[in-house]
Amino acid sequence: MVDVLCSAACSLAVLLTVPLDGQPVRFGVPLPTAALARGLRLDGRGALQWRRLPVAVDGDLAWVELAIVGPRGMVRVLAGGSGPDDDRDGAAFAYERTVAATPAGQELRERWLWRDGVVDERRRLQHRGELTGGADAPRAGEATTVVSAQFDERALAWCRLPTARLVDAGLLPPPGGGGDAARALRRHLASTLPSLRELPGPRGAGDYGRSGGVVTNLEFDTTFALLRCGIGLRDESALRKALRSGRHLVDCDLDGASGLPYPHGLDHRSGTPEPGHAWLQGVLWLALLTADDELVAAAQGLGLALALHPPRGAGATDRMRDLAWPLLELEALLRWWPDVRCAQAADRCAAAIAGRWDAGRRRFHFGEDATADGGVLERGWLASGLLLPALRAHLRRRPAATLASCVDAMERRIQAVVASRGDGVPTHWRLDQAGAAYALHRESATAGACFALEGLPRRELGEVLARSAVRRATANVPSPDDPDLPTAFTLVARCDWVWR
Repeated sequence: MVDVLCSAACSLAVLLTVPLDGQPVRFGVPLPTAALARGLRLDGRGALQWRRLPVAVDGDLAWVELAIVGPRGMVRVLAGGSGPDDDRDGAAFAYERTVAATPAGQELRERWLWRDGVVDERRRLQHRGELTGGADAPRAGEATTVVSAQFDERALAWCRLPTARLVDAGLLPPPGGGGDAARALRRHLASTLPSLRELPGPRGAGDYGRSGGVVTNLEFDTTFALLRCGIGLRDESALRKALRSGRHLVDCDLDGASGLPYPHGLDHRSGTPEPGHAWLQGVLWLALLTADDELVAAAQGLGLALALHPPRGAGATDRMRDLAWPLLELEALLRWWPDVRCAQAADRCAAAIAGRWDAGRRRFHFGEDATADGGVLERGWLASGLLLPALRAHLRRRPAATLASCVDAMERRIQAVVASRGDGVPTHWRLDQAGAAYALHRESATAGACFALEGLPRRELGEVLARSAVRRATANVPSPDDPDLPTAFTLVARCDWVWR
């Protein structure tokens, strides 16, 4: 267990209190840069080792790897001590890394030799060609990662980390607004987690299936959803699932040519990679929380793939998701990796969205919105749950008065529709020339109804969730027997408002 003290404790130079159970711990944690400048030391029996992770500083927080080995008991991490490269003779572990070409492909082998004699190991084989062995055999271009029995246990202390530190870092949203409805939905997610069954075999581990024999390929970022459950619910099983999902994405689902993941289909690699079906936040947060440089590189690679493959849809294939998902994911990455190529790509996405502004209807218009009778269909669940958060994230990095006024106008209009009284939550509707909504399609007990609330500001969210009709519409979602449970679960569990 890790008990992070409040920021006032920095004046006492105490940063973390860590109860040890006799086994090593190793994880990533954001710490104040001022404390790191003074070095770190351990108060208590044991050895501490630390290093900066290869990501940027955000505000006054920097991510570091902490490794501690010692007997059972309480230790404290204090400011004022050794630097990251000091005292190697007293290090918590020695790290070995080898890369070798084998007949099957290139193999990366890593070993952590702890000073108490424990050895952790991870081996990743990048397969050169097709393997025999049926549907579960790896395909050319895939990889197989095998970790030692206790490898994942080192970072499970994060399930007990106080959420204030995670709010500061950005994994969880600031509290407030969700109220009783969000608390009830979190309890339901906790009870539904055991119903999530991974696909069979080593190649299926970490991924999930849905109705029609479809492999989800972690659609909507199941890794991110599971990670939020692991941390927000303090559920070690959810965090273990998230770790397997992150590995699965990197090992099985990435297209070697584009760098983008394959979307859902009848196999892990049967769809056509596209920017509207690429998510990196789950892998990025796993990388930070587990101090995994390989996953950091994977998240960066996904960001560059999004930068290099902009959407090219036109007419009915000009889709909101193809610009908004990349924008949201790139902005999340840019907070910790301010790469100029990714920043330019995010700026291009935002500019392309801004260029679709329809002032009369106070919305951003995409080709997919046009109906056969010349009208406009608004996918409100995506406009609220995806487009508004993506544009807000961009404006935090790149303030722009004109775009901000458009976003504010669209937000007020969508709020009025989503917050309108009636059974269920509006998820789709038509718009007249003045932007007034009609022919509202309302949903209850669906993931879309929950996602439609994501764009509401905190105060309005609280007011809407106070209504009994909305609470009923968002309660007990998803159903454990939903044939599309993994997709619905992901869409709900990734929402900020659920964790407020």
